[in-house]
Amino acid sequence: MSRTRPNPLPRRLRSTRFYSAQASPNSNNSPPPPPPPLGDEIVTEHDKSKNLARWGNRQLANKEFFTSLLSSAATKRDAKAYITRLQSPRKTLAGPKISRQPAPAKRDPAVNVGNLFGRNRAVEESPVFSQFEDDLLQPLEEQETLHVAIIKLSGVRSMADDILWGISRTLASLARLSMAPCVVLEESGAGDEQARREELVRSADRLVNALDQVSDAGARRLDHLFSYGLNGRPEVFLRKLLTRPLRRGRIPVVLPTAYSEVRQQVVPISADEALLAITGELAGLNFTPGIDDSPEAASQKADAIRKQISVDRIIVVDESGSIPSTKTPDRKHVFINLYQEYSSLQEELRSSTDGGVSKKHASNLKIFRDALGLLPHTSSGLLTTPWEAANTPRADDNTASNVGTRRQKNPLIHNLLTDKPAYSSSLPSGRLANDNHTASSTTSTFIKRGMPLIILPNPAAQVWTAASKPRLKLTDPRIDLERLTYLIDDSFNRKLDVEAYLKRVNDRIAGVIIAGDYEGGAILTWETPPGASDDDASRLVPYLDKFAVLKKSQGAGGVADIVFNAMVRTCFPNGVCWRSRKDNPVNKWYFERSRGTWKIPETNWTMFWTTPGLMTGQKSQAFLDYEAVCRSVQPTWADGKKVVD
Repeated sequence: MSRTRPNPLPRRLRSTRFYSAQASPNSNNSPPPPPPPLGDEIVTEHDKSKNLARWGNRQLANKEFFTSLLSSAATKRDAKAYITRLQSPRKTLAGPKISRQPAPAKRDPAVNVGNLFGRNRAVEESPVFSQFEDDLLQPLEEQETLHVAIIKLSGVRSMADDILWGISRTLASLARLSMAPCVVLEESGAGDEQARREELVRSADRLVNALDQVSDAGARRLDHLFSYGLNGRPEVFLRKLLTRPLRRGRIPVVLPTAYSEVRQQVVPISADEALLAITGELAGLNFTPGIDDSPEAASQKADAIRKQISVDRIIVVDESGSIPSTKTPDRKHVFINLYQEYSSLQEELRSSTDGGVSKKHASNLKIFRDALGLLPHTSSGLLTTPWEAANTPRADDNTASNVGTRRQKNPLIHNLLTDKPAYSSSLPSGRLANDNHTASSTTSTFIKRGMPLIILPNPAAQVWTAASKPRLKLTDPRIDLERLTYLIDDSFNRKLDVEAYLKRVNDRIAGVIIAGDYEGGAILTWETPPGASDDDASRLVPYLDKFAVLKKSQGAGGVADIVFNAMVRTCFPNGVCWRSRKDNPVNKWYFERSRGTWKIPETNWTMFWTTPGLMTGQKSQAFLDYEAVCRSVQPTWADGKKVVD
């Protein structure tokens, strides 16, 4: 007697067993009975109220999310740059060839099978035993680059409920904006190791519970992630313990503890050690090739691992707040270029007698240097307070009410969208001092690994004065003229007539500023006003002849700020002037950074200057010289266009 065999299951389903906490309805494989028809369902008023409340909470959360998002977005260029950064090419699948035949279209079942094929939380958290998973599922899961923000969160134990709730909503918003958060907890050390571990577990559970309330995918506590490596430092024990929750949209909450083989137990480690271990692992720095791998195969595997995940942000949320400054009116650093400023800032913090400066500021600055040093230069850091991260004003202890005005910008969301500080570090100190709202609107510091800054001649050895001789030439061997020309062409979207330009400026160069790998730069000259003598140093005008930033670096990374700050604070602290087309869209940026402007009559030029006291009621001789120079400088573009540039 023949039997009709059931259709064979696909390989993926045949090789995977799912163990669920729910009991089977019967011993055979028949589907469970369908639920009663809609008309027979009994819906109580209590259920209706719960569903309505749940819908209302979701609508409110969506409204707050998009309100925060829109208020944090700065410009259309920032939004475009954000989308571009998150775009990543599809990876080519490695390993054995897999059939590319299209999967059969899913058909609706003939009967109502309820939630049999749905994924609920109980199923997701139940054990899964499978074969061939690495060959089939993992490559499909890792085709696109996962963007990650590693966040060190301090003091969850003592946080008020509204602060913790606000931070949880911010983390959930980051996840919705395709930036997967990975949180490392930090609590002040007190008591023995066992007490510290128990305190960390309580803090982690508190944060996980809050995240589960605001995030669809929820959070997961990871308390066995690290072990001590051969070098004596903590390292991630198993990469998938960290990457799988991130891939599934869950927020890992990591406890800084590590297993010690020497002591045969789990011991607490510092949150900074844990953050560095995660950074190195996700950056692909811990890859070890197989014994049988050829150098070429090992290199390909290493590149594939590094492309799976991009660590875009290192964020520290700490009560100490932004890095303090003794030299700026708002008493804090809004942007730090570590390459250029780290040593001097650490010395400033060590020698400061200000009661607001603590050792935590120095340690936070160090962790940014160490972590960003493991990542590409495109990654950035943000140091902020719990109140800022929660988008909640800090209550004043002297006031009777905790009611305050909601902050306009969440620094974590603003930083994600713009990759910039809350306001530009190159704004003049006088403007910040007069704009209390801008100066006090944030207690955050934006940090980049930064870039080298070449200033020729070196102002520390030779002050830039009109009488300085001999003058620098653009043909100097320390300057790569070809790359400098490309920088100008790319920034202005026009070709420079190099020969004509050299003829005009080579005997007038005051100095050259080059940022990074010719990503930005400025050429400054000493210009002679019409009717004055080249030998009269008192009449020579300090003039910004070219200010250029590569298109790919415009609007992000702080390149323009780095160059401009070097020009006005180091090279020409007593003032400089420049001109720009009246309809140049960059003029808004220039207006904010200049001490004064003047629309030159009968021309298409606007003159800008940073010289103090240049125009006080009446035009001084210096002002007339500035205007005359801005009128008379002739463009030297190769395209021959008559439109003024």
